[in-house]
Amino acid sequence: MRIVGTFHPSSSVTHSLKCRLTPDATAEHLVIAKTDKLEVYSLTPDGLKHECTADMWGQIVGMHAIPVQDGSHSNLLVMTNHPDVKIVLLTYGIENDIPALQSGGSHSLVDRAARQAEFVTDFQVDPTGQIAVVSCYAGKLKVIKLEDGELGQAFDVSLPEINLLSFTFLHTGEEDRFTLALLHLNHRRQIQLLCRDVLLRDLELSAAHSNLLITTVLSERTFPSLEPPPMLVAVPPHSTGSVDDDEDEMGPAHRGGVLVLGGRKVMFYEHATQDQQETRKEKQRRLSKRLSSGVQAEVAKAKEKEKERESRKIKARATVKWPWSAMTAWCPVDAQCRRVLLGDAYGRLAMLAFDDDRVALTLIPIGETSPATCLTYLSSQVLYLGSHFGDSQLLRIHPAPVANASRETLPIPKGVSTVPPSALTSGSSKGKGRADDANETPVRDGRVVNTKGTFLEVLQSHDNIAPIMDAILADVDGSGQPQVITCSGARNTGSLRVIRTEADFQEQARLDGLSGITDIWPIRSRFEDPVHTHLVVSTLRETLLLAFSGKETLTHIEPSVAGFATRVPTYALGNIPRREFSVIGGRTISSYVDSSLVVQITPEGVHLVEFDPTLGTFSVAGAGWYPKKLSDPDFAGKDVVAGAMSPGQFVVGLSGGRLVLLNLGALDTLQVVKSRDFMDEICAISCAPFDPKKNYATSIAVSFWGSNKVAILSLDSPESYLNTVCEVALPTLPRSILLHNFGTATRPKDADFRPHLLVGLADGSVVTYALRDGELLDRKVSSLGNAPASLSVCSVDDKTVVLASAARASVLYWDRQRVRPSPVGVKYMIKAATLNTSAFPSCLAIATSSALLIGNIRGVDKMQIRTIPLGMDNPRKMAYHPTQQVFGVACTRAAPGRIGEDDAITGSFKLLDAHSFSQLHHFQCKPDEEPSSVLALPGDGSGSSPAFCLGTVVIRPEEREPSRGRLILFSLTSVDGSRLLSVLASHETQGCVYALAQVSEGVIAAAINSSVVLFKIRHTGPGETSPLALDKAAEWNHNYFVTNLVWDGRYLLVGDAISSVSALRVVDDATRIETVARDYGPLWPIAIESTGNGIIGANTDCNLFSFTLQHGPQRTTLEKDGVYHLGDVVNKLIRGALSSADVADDQAVQASHVFFTSTGRIGAILEIKDAMALQMTALQRNMAKSLVGPGGVNHTKRRAPASPRGHTDAEAAYGFLDGDFLETFLSHPHPEQLMEGEMEVERIALPLATVKDVLVQMQSLH
Repeated sequence: MRIVGTFHPSSSVTHSLKCRLTPDATAEHLVIAKTDKLEVYSLTPDGLKHECTADMWGQIVGMHAIPVQDGSHSNLLVMTNHPDVKIVLLTYGIENDIPALQSGGSHSLVDRAARQAEFVTDFQVDPTGQIAVVSCYAGKLKVIKLEDGELGQAFDVSLPEINLLSFTFLHTGEEDRFTLALLHLNHRRQIQLLCRDVLLRDLELSAAHSNLLITTVLSERTFPSLEPPPMLVAVPPHSTGSVDDDEDEMGPAHRGGVLVLGGRKVMFYEHATQDQQETRKEKQRRLSKRLSSGVQAEVAKAKEKEKERESRKIKARATVKWPWSAMTAWCPVDAQCRRVLLGDAYGRLAMLAFDDDRVALTLIPIGETSPATCLTYLSSQVLYLGSHFGDSQLLRIHPAPVANASRETLPIPKGVSTVPPSALTSGSSKGKGRADDANETPVRDGRVVNTKGTFLEVLQSHDNIAPIMDAILADVDGSGQPQVITCSGARNTGSLRVIRTEADFQEQARLDGLSGITDIWPIRSRFEDPVHTHLVVSTLRETLLLAFSGKETLTHIEPSVAGFATRVPTYALGNIPRREFSVIGGRTISSYVDSSLVVQITPEGVHLVEFDPTLGTFSVAGAGWYPKKLSDPDFAGKDVVAGAMSPGQFVVGLSGGRLVLLNLGALDTLQVVKSRDFMDEICAISCAPFDPKKNYATSIAVSFWGSNKVAILSLDSPESYLNTVCEVALPTLPRSILLHNFGTATRPKDADFRPHLLVGLADGSVVTYALRDGELLDRKVSSLGNAPASLSVCSVDDKTVVLASAARASVLYWDRQRVRPSPVGVKYMIKAATLNTSAFPSCLAIATSSALLIGNIRGVDKMQIRTIPLGMDNPRKMAYHPTQQVFGVACTRAAPGRIGEDDAITGSFKLLDAHSFSQLHHFQCKPDEEPSSVLALPGDGSGSSPAFCLGTVVIRPEEREPSRGRLILFSLTSVDGSRLLSVLASHETQGCVYALAQVSEGVIAAAINSSVVLFKIRHTGPGETSPLALDKAAEWNHNYFVTNLVWDGRYLLVGDAISSVSALRVVDDATRIETVARDYGPLWPIAIESTGNGIIGANTDCNLFSFTLQHGPQRTTLEKDGVYHLGDVVNKLIRGALSSADVADDQAVQASHVFFTSTGRIGAILEIKDAMALQMTALQRNMAKSLVGPGGVNHTKRRAPASPRGHTDAEAAYGFLDGDFLETFLSHPHPEQLMEGEMEVERIALPLATVKDVLVQMQSLH
């Protein structure tokens, strides 16, 4: 059984809108749709403030705000895509100061008998907010009445325009008239613009075309492409307020109309005049009369007239040329649509404006952005841009250029005439006009302004890693924590993204030259002072005292005036309060008061030092405690080997296994409270209080050499001092130990009291135990490399955490009911401590093996995304060569042209350094050649040893199937200190090389069109032009298009893009390929990977599937053992884990695969043991009966496998569980009810704590 969880949610933004979701007139909101979730932000003077997120349980394809009765605020109407096409009403509310979107009414739009709409699946709301019209099936629309912001009656209407391209409501100006402008592809493959009235009384569309717009056919030269389909923008009427508006055809007033976007021109079609509407109505009446005539000749003539009328081309009232590529997004700047922002597929942003003195259009370039999928104008020249191919951005539009003032704002191709910006302020009313023969209205060509400089400022940028075309997991820095590197972006925002879940260390100061540091302690001038003045550094041989003298200076205090013991290392050190004694009622009472005392524990003993604020120096105070100087024979000859302290207690370990507890007595004397002897030598001690406000601890932890044990000793009462509470043995030496309370409560009976024992082992492992009721429970082990591990308590992001460090470091903190690790990018950290000085407030002092660092750790458990921009070079495939520490990245580059012009595409192969991601070399493919696959080969990768194999395809537009490609072997050579790619071999293939896999040393398998071909790498002889050659050794040709190839060490797994999957065996020294097992179902796989004994994959219907190889006595078969609807297109599957998470002794869940999707989602697939899988399956069943998604979506049906016709009722998901859904159990207010089920047989017998522990394990792995 497998569990599917999310590591990084979908980041692609598809829709956005500005609205007011609360009656508060000062509050405005931005709602963003990211594939299957909605995010609500409030608009504040400081930017966008996140309010809430809502999962929609379906892919969002439409979103509008609908006003409530008084118009003070709006509700949201959201549409989800096939196969669960549905329209859902959402209301925004705040309960207990927590904002949330709540599901209201909904309408299911599913119709299994209808054909899905080919071009547009969306809905529109009329300007008055009274009705919504939905398009999701060909030949029909769903009309929904809206009443006071709520969903009302819904009914279907037939639509004669089968191939609908776009539609919108027009501004009719009449209260009960609802007119739809429709753009469709007719039976002659002509793009036709028309409109129809929605007749609410008759529950249908008007049979005849509405007369509000004159029906027209759009020119194929203006609209040469339907990808993406054109868009319609309704424009309300514009009036200057003059009584002559109706007669002044040369002025700026117009009757409203529609903008047609998406062609080589932007076209504005105006509403017909009242006289034109009456004339057309009369013509339609006469035509209808002729069509109903019994005279065949009259009917034929009427049909010919009707055909002629429908094919008529009406000239637009105003047009302007669009100089760039396909238009993908638009938004109005004002309610009257006088200014509209337009974005194209390559991030070119421009503003379309109606002239102020005539009905004409002006196009003003603004700047370059990410490729826009949605635009929303907020206020004060601030614009939100959502993107699928690049980062989403918050932009400010400036009235004057802010950069590159000497360069063109956007490149304008030849053939598009432009005017300078000065023309906008000159007498533009004298521009030319042409009379339209049909309506005698002047038609004016617009102007494109040739501006200089960029007018855009990026205020915020939101990471988007979509679409992920390829990805790898690589431990580049040897930290043991794998990095995710993705091929992301497209068009003008191609990039590599490096993704890690780790805390970010921000260095502020650095002191080099300090080696051999063992520990550090910041100290204050007085115990209760908040500011540190000095830093004590212990090395293996001495102790250094450093004073903070400013931001740039750290002064070393000479040993002669330091006051501390400096010729020996220090085990523990810290400020302490002074202890005062008083007699009350015959009893001696002690109390702690502020002091300037400092305790230092060294191999000599316990030193007491006091700070003199007048002189700014430390001096010895009191007699201290030195075992060798004591008269007591029990301490004679003993050295201090370990030490720890709290403000009121000092614990030292002496040679011979003696543990001594001391405290501060009267007159600054150190007195022995109790001692105890142990069999083994003491290694480390911890006595940190569980309550940080207390000056004393109630428990001590001690570790021992030899036995590798750790014992917990009691300090609860004088009678139990140093008694053993519990102990545990470890596999290696417990070098560092720490008692720490991860909770906020301080009393054992409190729910949030979380005492833990943490042990840093000599082999670099960190072991954690929960200390409950005198027992050490919940053991978990994680590795931080091979250096000895140490533990430090410090403050990060205003939280008290534990820094565990060895070869690499990790922050340990409490989250989601467990101790969670968050890696930190600091290697070989020795110790860390909280530091707060006037120059470095709220910082950390960190000692490494070679330096002392001062800085901050930010973003614990935050996803760190590093972007390596490639611009127009779009990465498509990549591979990592660990020996050479380089990435090979296959890229394509498109030179964007105008709409209807072919983009010139070129290919290249880049060599990037694995650490800096700097480009080392660039291999340019042939002009008609594109890279299609890349493979990293094992070995040295230099000289005659190949490092990478690149597969390519030769693109010829006239070919339906590629007939040529190449295999190219590269190695790395060093020239003048630079590493370059060297071609070792090049082999022509008879088709596209879709995929590559290494079968064995010197044998490569290639997927070429419908074949799987084995190639052997051969060293060439004298006279041959290249060092190596690729010889064809075997071929297997039993498929349509082999696009996936995986070698699992035993079988060659094949994915056919049209058919299904197969398992092949390479035999006879790689000279023959034989079929082991095949699946013959129409699976349409996109990505596959090995499970060790089978195949896991994803298909075009957004399903995950899995097969197991079943070995029978006569033949081997592929048995399907899992299918699950993910709802996202998976482009890549990788075996492996996303993190080096803690491994518990009784771990029920293990990471197995990682998947990557086109919307930027990264997920983990986990394996769960069979016994626990049954319980988790039962839990998911019970939860699915109680918890439903927005609009009443049922979870079981949602995850059932889907096909182009929708979900099937005959088959539910099996073999996979929804990890994200199961993990909501942890936050459910009544989890016990979910475990009970609806009947006795559904009751889950496991303890609640066990179920939660398994779910926490699942969370830790993604």
